[in-house]
Amino acid sequence: MAAPSQSRASSKRNVLTGPEKVGILLLALGKTKAAQLLRRLDPDELRLLTRSSSRLRPISADQVEALIEEFAESFSGGINFAGTAEEVKGLLADVMTPDEIAQYMRDQPSEGQPVWDKLVPLRDNVLQPLVLKEHPQTIAVILSRIDSNAGARLLRTLEPEFRHSLLRRMLGLKGVADSAVAAIEKGLHDDLLATMLSAPNPETRKTIAGILNKLDGSQANEILKNIAATRPEDANELKSMLFSFADIANLKPRARALILEKVPTEQVVLALNGAEPGLQEAVLSTLTARVRRMVEAELEAAPPGRTRDIEEARRGIVATVLSLMARGEITLEDRNSENDQFD
Repeated sequence: MAAPSQSRASSKRNVLTGPEKVGILLLALGKTKAAQLLRRLDPDELRLLTRSSSRLRPISADQVEALIEEFAESFSGGINFAGTAEEVKGLLADVMTPDEIAQYMRDQPSEGQPVWDKLVPLRDNVLQPLVLKEHPQTIAVILSRIDSNAGARLLRTLEPEFRHSLLRRMLGLKGVADSAVAAIEKGLHDDLLATMLSAPNPETRKTIAGILNKLDGSQANEILKNIAATRPEDANELKSMLFSFADIANLKPRARALILEKVPTEQVVLALNGAEPGLQEAVLSTLTARVRRMVEAELEAAPPGRTRDIEEARRGIVATVLSLMARGEITLEDRNSENDQFD
């Protein structure tokens, strides 16, 4: 009767705890990468990890591989790494007042939908070639930033060896320079647009135009010029679907009035700083006499604004226009034909 009991005890001892699994994964990473992760743990976590690791028995290569596979499967199941804005607010509520939370959320940059979010709805046969042509280290960065469900879908399509390699790289990721992340985002953005243009249809062009409308003018123009080099007709059609701050002059007075009702006066002043006289007059002529005098006085007295602040003010007004257009409250007038061509 003792044999079954001893067998169960032995089996129980062979089951690894969570901290023991973490210790093995850290050892598999090597000293340098493990140290980078250990620095992120708090004292209680370090003590628990140290106690568990001191009891570790010798582990075979097969057991390490099985543990990595277990981690890969857990990740592929869709670990909820991503959070919504409401979840972020919920976390902040424990350490900040409601006014501080509102100010914090207001201060966050609003530059349209991030490229990481645009990858989520892609079908697997589109997502995989788009991402897998990158270097493995770049793929690891992408996986660390996209929604976990999209990352899980991608990982499921890979061979186990490559999947394990990518997950090891993710575990070893340290702080990635903002410039490197920006370069990856731009590359994905351009590739995504090229993929969408490979089989153009009205809905595709509408989607691309929506993306370009959320970029600043120089970025959108650069992408349009790239498209125009090989697909001039598509580029011109896309251009006709875009809206820039200068296009306010092409709107009917009623539409301009509706827009300006929803924009703070100080934002109008900043946006008009350095604008062409014709555009300034188109906006000023829409204002009431009292508000026009006030805006003109502020424009005359104001020093030249920072380009960044001016562009931000103009993007904010464009965002208001796009919102009104989406609700069907305003429409675009025809634009001059020379605006639809590229050099």
